[in-house]
Amino acid sequence: KPGASDEERTLLRAGVWRYHPIRHEFEIFAHGGSNQWGLDFNSVGHLFMTHCRSYWGGGGTTYVIRNGHYWTQTNSNYAPYISNRAPEDMPHLRSFLPASAKYDSGEGGAGKPGTGAVYGGHSHVGTMVYLGDQWPEIYRDHLFTHNLHGHQLNHQHNVREGSGYETLHGGFDMLYVPDGMYVAVDLKYGPDGSVYMTDWVDTQHCHSPHDEKWDRTNGRIYRMSYSDAYQPVQVDLAAMSDLELAELHAHSNEWYVRTARRLLQHRAAEGEIDAEAVDCLNTQLAEGTDCVSVLRALWTLHGMNALTAGQIEQALSHSDDRVRSWAVLLAFDNPAESQLSIDDLAKLATNPSHTVRLAVASVVREQSGDGRWDVVERLANQPHEASDRFLPKMVWYALGELAPSDWERAFAIADNATNPQLADWLVLYASQSSEGRDLLAHRLAERPAEQAGHELQLMSFSLESEARVDAPVGWEKVMARFGGESEGDPADASLVTAVEQMAAVFGDEEVLARKRALLADDSAPLGQRQDALRLLRRVGDADAVPIYVALLDRPAFRSTVIPLLSRSNDPAVAEKLINSYASLSQEDQQAVLGTLTSRPPLAVALLKAVENEKFDKHQLTAFHIRQMRDLQDAKVNELADSLYGKPAESSAEAKAQIERLKKAFSEAPLWAFETNGGRRVFEKSCASCHPLSGEAGKLGPDITAAWRNGAGYYIENIIDPNAVVGEQFQLTVVARTDGTIVSGIVENESDSAITMRTAEATVTVPKSDIDAMKTTPQSFMPTGILDTLTDVEQIELLKFLTTPK
Repeated sequence: KPGASDEERTLLRAGVWRYHPIRHEFEIFAHGGSNQWGLDFNSVGHLFMTHCRSYWGGGGTTYVIRNGHYWTQTNSNYAPYISNRAPEDMPHLRSFLPASAKYDSGEGGAGKPGTGAVYGGHSHVGTMVYLGDQWPEIYRDHLFTHNLHGHQLNHQHNVREGSGYETLHGGFDMLYVPDGMYVAVDLKYGPDGSVYMTDWVDTQHCHSPHDEKWDRTNGRIYRMSYSDAYQPVQVDLAAMSDLELAELHAHSNEWYVRTARRLLQHRAAEGEIDAEAVDCLNTQLAEGTDCVSVLRALWTLHGMNALTAGQIEQALSHSDDRVRSWAVLLAFDNPAESQLSIDDLAKLATNPSHTVRLAVASVVREQSGDGRWDVVERLANQPHEASDRFLPKMVWYALGELAPSDWERAFAIADNATNPQLADWLVLYASQSSEGRDLLAHRLAERPAEQAGHELQLMSFSLESEARVDAPVGWEKVMARFGGESEGDPADASLVTAVEQMAAVFGDEEVLARKRALLADDSAPLGQRQDALRLLRRVGDADAVPIYVALLDRPAFRSTVIPLLSRSNDPAVAEKLINSYASLSQEDQQAVLGTLTSRPPLAVALLKAVENEKFDKHQLTAFHIRQMRDLQDAKVNELADSLYGKPAESSAEAKAQIERLKKAFSEAPLWAFETNGGRRVFEKSCASCHPLSGEAGKLGPDITAAWRNGAGYYIENIIDPNAVVGEQFQLTVVARTDGTIVSGIVENESDSAITMRTAEATVTVPKSDIDAMKTTPQSFMPTGILDTLTDVEQIELLKFLTTPK
């Protein structure tokens, strides 16, 4: 909106928005999603989007619910009441909405049933729910979407399930095009009932900011018709009268109905609509014999601002629950002029239809006032179906938005709800605020043992991303009850562990001292010592650093303590790490390099060892060199410049290097280069970040299927990684107050800490330890990776990357 603040402008990271053509109002319709490049409505006005298949969301097609919150491609940036995590035994704790499709779309071209490649690739572009009248009736209301990498048109069927839909494969796909330059983008049915498809005709299938890479000299449009029935038509609906447009609402081709509706809406905004046209639509609304006919008239009258309160009331009594649900949605379509009261909404919250209650849950969040509580309470008390994937979460979103204003009232609703998941979600959310934790501490001390133990586990899980927060009021009673020394409830080992972990997060020095002593005790059971180490690492306990140094020689602890030694200033630690480097595993070697490059004294020691030829300079990758430069230490930069040269990242130099390497690779006798040699280079320089066949790194995109893109794709992205940087791959640099830095990708942020994925590990950094934090538009992948490789290694790496996996 005009005059929106910076915060308001950044609310939509991914999602579906709408813009009212008459009121000129923009609003977010639904949050989340993953590259959704197509939207369409089915015959009853329900919205579907196709997108890149997301691991978090499920399949590649989604039923879009107003005010719904869906997964995101990065599994982050959710509303505060939504959990993106869950333990294995409680998967329901992930509270974002899933895709309606439950099946994967594969990674390759047209495949065979039973293979990962069936139905084409994972990226879908354009969406059409066919409502024309030229194709056979069996295709009506089925969904079609272009499969970008599969070069085919996928065919799906949306079947009602609970309050929403499940998207199933249609049994067969419509076409497959082997032409590698076929890149279909959009598809729509027209007034003749045929389907028209656009094709941008290019070897480029993915993002590139370099205009010279795109071939804009051609493009194709196809018509897909059922040959026995095709008849061309020529129409001009804009020349029709209001009554003629209203009469088109009975047409078998939805194109005519939607076009007529748009024209009538604009005419109504500019003047009076012919009374006969309004009467025609009123008659269709009142006397329509089927749901679709009634809805067509309902939507158009609403768009013309001619839908009366009486007609809304009549629609609320319709025998078809889809009409009733639309009456709810339209009554609250304009918050400034709602046609029903909050009390009306509360009565509708007990409607026996899941679909109607879903509409109530969608719109209640847009209302104001205390009456919302009554609506949510009634929704929460209705019969629950465990198979419904949408309504329970939409009810939770409505309660979640209200909860911080009155935690006690929210828990009273959740405790009496027919769906026990509501209380679980509320415990997770309440654990994130001091007021919520105070109430939870009281509940944990007073509720029956089984219920209190369950909520204790949930609270502990919710606080796993926290490093240090204040203890809630009454926490000492929880410690007394579950701390292992209670005379009342039997001591449950898992609950004792949970309460100790939270006590450490709450800064309980007695617990921390006990864990340090346990970690240092060589006679204590190994499992207990490892648990103590994990807890001390999590809370960033600086007093444990001397113990970490002593544990470096213990194989059972080495991999965990190496990254923690970045907190040490002792030159002897750096020397010990450097001297032991050659005998370590590849994973531990990477951890050592991450530690030595994270703090100026350690980095200086490492570069001095390189300078004195006591450490192989080729062991350091471009990532390590960039991390040392991020320390912004004069001595480190001086040594790095003398050993590796000054960084050169100009566009001209990058383009020249790209062309040189393309030429070298194209002319190289590839039979003479070892693919396994390329694998070794990949494992050393790339595997810590990029997954390959589901193995190793999680910081960059999976490149298993990218071999099809050819050497040029890899060369350009390796040499110029900052050309296109997805938000989920942007580099964040955190400078700690003790002088160390952490470079990685922010995975989660809580009130007290941030959790980052680095090339070596997942690190939790207390906010109290952060001196500065900067997220750059740069890729996590550094420039100069190839500079650390020999010419032979460069060719071998490219050969490995372009070999089918």
